[in-house]
Amino acid sequence: MKVIRYMLIGCYMVLVLVTTMFLFTFNQFSNSQIGNTILFGLKENVGIFHRGDFIMSTKQIDQVKTGDEIMYYDTVNGKNQVQVTTVEAVMKTNDKEYTYVIQDGLFLSSEYFIGEVNQIHAIPFLGYLYLLFTSKLGYFVFIILPIVIIFIFLMKKYRGSYAKKNKNQKA
Repeated sequence: MKVIRYMLIGCYMVLVLVTTMFLFTFNQFSNSQIGNTILFGLKENVGIFHRGDFIMSTKQIDQVKTGDEIMYYDTVNGKNQVQVTTVEAVMKTNDKEYTYVIQDGLFLSSEYFIGEVNQIHAIPFLGYLYLLFTSKLGYFVFIILPIVIIFIFLMKKYRGSYAKKNKNQKA
């Protein structure tokens, strides 16, 4: 029974650490970015990807060619949505920046580029968990609240045993 309890505590600690790491690595679009790897959960169907997919993409801005299908951040009307489109032309702006011409002659900076569709990996349904645990309410309910409850329980347990120990020493 103790082994199972320690295994559950270990799994919970891994969940806490991974979720916190995702939150500390948020980019300006509220998705996790570790180096060139972008991780996030899809909130809606996009191209061949489905709502609830966990998306893992390596951002290789210099590998994009004309005719490639890409996923990118669309920030129209202040909303950070993810879209899929086809690249019509590629222009090298400088050593670290590219500009892509997409549908209807619109220009897209490589800053908004997520990845080439063929290079993106999706894990079904895991995105729902990612979205839940990295949301403000989800992080509070599933991470902070259990830790506070465990802390209070342990404080009461050890405070009670400390009080008994002091009472026995005085007698």
